[in-house]
Amino acid sequence: MNLSIKTSAFTKVSEINIPKIFFNRLSTGVKEFDSLFGEGILPGCSMTFCGQAGVGKTTMLLQMMEALAANYEVGYSSGEESNFQLAFTCRRLGVKNVSIANETDIDNLVAATKELDVLVIDSFQALTSTKQMNSREFERYAVNELVTAGKENECVIIFVMHLTKAGELKGSTLVPHAVDVNFKITRDAEGDETARIINVYKNRFGSTGDYHANMTRAGIEISERVEVVAPKSKASRRRELLEGILKMDPPMITKQGVMKKFNLTASQAYLALKELQDSGEIVKFGRGEDTVFKKTKLDNA
Repeated sequence: MNLSIKTSAFTKVSEINIPKIFFNRLSTGVKEFDSLFGEGILPGCSMTFCGQAGVGKTTMLLQMMEALAANYEVGYSSGEESNFQLAFTCRRLGVKNVSIANETDIDNLVAATKELDVLVIDSFQALTSTKQMNSREFERYAVNELVTAGKENECVIIFVMHLTKAGELKGSTLVPHAVDVNFKITRDAEGDETARIINVYKNRFGSTGDYHANMTRAGIEISERVEVVAPKSKASRRRELLEGILKMDPPMITKQGVMKKFNLTASQAYLALKELQDSGEIVKFGRGEDTVFKKTKLDNA
């Protein structure tokens, strides 16, 4: 099946037959892994997986590939570590059924998609070719050849991507824009050394979001999805501020006190106090720096 976009005439969605492959997703058999993709991985899709060195990219991918290997043909191709280094890591993680290779040639990897259901390429930056191209042409060639081959042969392509020291993706944005799913794994700044956040920030065939995880010697453990709280409206935040001012103790309120407590500028504090005055909730006494405001109704009244 080819999932590439092709020109078509306008057609009612009710008349379009959705291919069965959209409903026959590859399952790892591990609920936490499958939930990252939207209840399984769509055959032929492509994705990026990025993170700083040492954060656990290889560990997580090897675990996931081992789970997939129970029912699918999977391959891990590395231009970063030798087969011996990978095998050593696999022994620590209990990974036994993943086929590994030190292969970076784009054409050879394209050929491998005919035999595999899932192919990890570690890393995109380590890819090579016998063809002579500049860096931009090479990047476009690599993406086009591998993503197209993956879709045509129903082989999932996973590109491991490098990050700069500043946490930005190395190279252009061509690769993350071309693929279907983007993952990023980071250390949780508020957690301990083993805490991780897995961020799915693009997913054409499922949901996006953040997931808590912990890195252990036995591998990564995904615990739960981070619930995102919808931001409050401007009106709601404004009312919370006014109610907070009215709760200030002692009941005599000053502009300087409001500025300090709610981290406001002088003009912001003035407008908030004026709004409370206009609504009759506070009364002003004095002028200048000696001005105080008193609530018109006491809390215990």
